[in-house]
Amino acid sequence: MEKSTRERILQRLMQEDWISGQALAEQLNISRTAIWKQITALKEAGYAIESNKKTGYHLIDRGDHLTPLAIEHYLRTNTLGRKIFHVEETETTQRIAHDLAQQQVAEGMLVVCDYQTSGRGQLGRIWHETKGNGIAMSLIVRPDVPLDQAGQLTLLSGLALATALRDLDVPVTIKWPNDLLIAGRKVAGILTEMQTEGSRISSVIIGIGINVQHEEFRDVIADRATSLKLATGRTFQRAEIVATFLNQFEQMYTRWVEEGFGSFVQAWEQLADKLNQSITVRSRQQIVTGILRGIQADGTLMIESAQGLETFHSAELVYWTEN
Repeated sequence: MEKSTRERILQRLMQEDWISGQALAEQLNISRTAIWKQITALKEAGYAIESNKKTGYHLIDRGDHLTPLAIEHYLRTNTLGRKIFHVEETETTQRIAHDLAQQQVAEGMLVVCDYQTSGRGQLGRIWHETKGNGIAMSLIVRPDVPLDQAGQLTLLSGLALATALRDLDVPVTIKWPNDLLIAGRKVAGILTEMQTEGSRISSVIIGIGINVQHEEFRDVIADRATSLKLATGRTFQRAEIVATFLNQFEQMYTRWVEEGFGSFVQAWEQLADKLNQSITVRSRQQIVTGILRGIQADGTLMIESAQGLETFHSAELVYWTEN
């Protein structure tokens, strides 16, 4: 997508220490008055920009933004995230991504927003969000693999996100199949949904929600949720988190398409929460308590119960009592 005038000005500010209004006007072929108006709009949007009559404009602080330009600054991918659809607020990024996927946008399109009002989690649960504190994003991929392998992308996404956050010194673990935890509290969730054409995959929409700067949660989830800031005492650049995930996921995704999920099992188990500990599993048919023994090459969960080794393809690990 073509960059707006405002984005092009911001890009130049990121590239230069100081740049004059005259230089910006000449480079963008617009008036200095138009430059001033866009600089004012950027300041109102939260960018710290210093103005000087002699030297021009200087970007003091990039701020915590989820704009395409902010994400691109950290991005090292070839395909994923190279096209970004950004909105300030929406009900759910999944809905936008589904619409875009049906319009046959290229693989790697990312939908990201600052505030998601009706986010969904696994089993239809609500994803709670507060404005400007979290990350809500949906990534469109079009893997050429059998239909029954699409579900593995939930596990692969979780592994990539956990690896990315650990690269940022956040001690996350993975709760099978789709949550990330810090010290037993949920910090991120993943929802994958598939579009098909006959017997083949048309697209998979990978939705991810991450609690980043939150300092408190509503009572209903206060005992089970956390954020990166609450858990570490640090603030984070949300754009860096998004890009670090995409950088990590692109490498894993390429390898997964070629080799399958089996080669990722060991890495996944190293980050698995409660591995070799007692856990309760709930599926549509039963509730089983046993020792979590890991996953199989296709991502199936293995539990050692009183009846022996049992496997689960679709279920959830019970950590909390539903309110």
